Amino acid sequence: METIITGAEARSRLLKGVNKLASSVEGTFGPQARTVIVQNPMGMPVILNDGVTIARAVTDQDPYVQMGIDLLKEVASEAQQKSGDGTTGATLIARTLSNGSLALMESGVSPLIIRDNLKELLKETEKYLDDFTMTKDDKHTRTGEPISWSLLDVATIASNNDRELGEIIASVVEGGGGVTIEKSPTYETYVRESSGLEINAGMAHTLMANMPRGRCELDNALVLTTTERIDTFNMIIPALESAVQEGRPLVVFCPDFNPQMLQNLLVNIVQGKVSVCLVKVAGMPQQQQEWLSDISASTGSKLFKQSLNESIVKVTSEDLGECEKMHSNATTTTLTLKENLPSLEEHTDALLDACVAEENEWLQEQMQNRLNRLTTGISTIYVGGASDVEQVETKERVDDAVNACRLALESGVVVGGGATLARIATILRSNGGDALFMGEDYNEDVLNLFCDALTTPVMTIMKNAGEDIDKEEIYESLNVGMQIYYNGNTGRVGDAFADGVYDPKEVILNSLRSAVSISALVLMTDVAIIAPTDTL
Repeated sequence: METIITGAEARSRLLKGVNKLASSVEGTFGPQARTVIVQNPMGMPVILNDGVTIARAVTDQDPYVQMGIDLLKEVASEAQQKSGDGTTGATLIARTLSNGSLALMESGVSPLIIRDNLKELLKETEKYLDDFTMTKDDKHTRTGEPISWSLLDVATIASNNDRELGEIIASVVEGGGGVTIEKSPTYETYVRESSGLEINAGMAHTLMANMPRGRCELDNALVLTTTERIDTFNMIIPALESAVQEGRPLVVFCPDFNPQMLQNLLVNIVQGKVSVCLVKVAGMPQQQQEWLSDISASTGSKLFKQSLNESIVKVTSEDLGECEKMHSNATTTTLTLKENLPSLEEHTDALLDACVAEENEWLQEQMQNRLNRLTTGISTIYVGGASDVEQVETKERVDDAVNACRLALESGVVVGGGATLARIATILRSNGGDALFMGEDYNEDVLNLFCDALTTPVMTIMKNAGEDIDKEEIYESLNVGMQIYYNGNTGRVGDAFADGVYDPKEVILNSLRSAVSISALVLMTDVAIIAPTDTL
């Protein structure tokens, strides 16, 4: 087999991989979504309709086609990391852009012009998305109209129109605090409250993940906290030895680390020698110290303070804290804590006294936020099901819905079902005559391609609905009113405000950004090389 292919052949093989993966997830999109069954080498096949998990299972024997598959996997992965949802939409949009861009390129349009036009159109779309957003104060940004939307609507849509599941998810997210998801030991899905802490920082590398969708979960873990930068692998060897001796995993929280140290740690994780999750605490130095202080008190671990010349090289088993369970992804870490820890009670009492005594309003607010974080606790959603296969599928839907609800609270929502993007496509096309924002390199064919990509979600929903409908008539009707959308369950247009069909703005935006980014990479590819494994 050739180890190097160039030009149109390289792009064609990449595109074949892009199309293969997109076709695998296309049927899982929309209210009439179907599922995909994936062979599990460790046991029973798994039934899913989660884009990023399905994408990971797609392969091809042709290494060049596999490159295209892997590029599109990155789209789903980016959407998952940034939003926790929207992976299938991002994949389908990326396919439309990749196919169209290469077709334009082969017809003589410069790839640089295509790439630059797509980026400018993305910027313009972001502005329109802001205009169409409905924020939590129940106002529509574009019209100023009072519009009522609830988190229940978002949770129901994100969990594939399962209202009962949506009610559970919405109530948990609205209650604040951290959220974890586990399999239920029964048929029932229920929620249990426990002491816990959610941290706005995730695992240092995806190779630490031991669960689907890039998650790391550790049971009965030991905890090490330090304010010093971990410069060498030798610095954490004493803590690792203590964890190995006790047969328990280890979670390490620090303000920074040396990338070379991380590489050494990852080698040991991949080889199965240790079970570790390293978390770099977010924020400025003062914020990091506060986070580490809160984590230390919550887990009963000694906080090694660099300011006191304390180093983790001298750690003993007594210095390590513990937690019942740890969940971590790329952005968030959740600790389920042991009950009745004296260190936590003492810490919150001292923090409350400091908050009452503080005269600076801003500092007082920060302390109150820390108190709320420490006392709110963790809500665990235990997902029931008639079988393990059903539980896995439902658990993935719950995870998507929790992430969607959080983003909805943070950034607002837009009318769902692909209707908002289709509406923006109409606006862009109507402005295409002058396209002042595009500059002198404006190309109308790229504009039309981008608009086609924006309509991909709603067109896919129509396709999956399987109805005998006039797609053009439906598409035109979406622009009659701000709230009109295509109802994939009925095969007709409906009122999104009445039906409660909303998508978080950030989910849509992150899907678009990921899709444009990857399609540009495919477009600019001129050479594909299979590198010998000993050079990687």
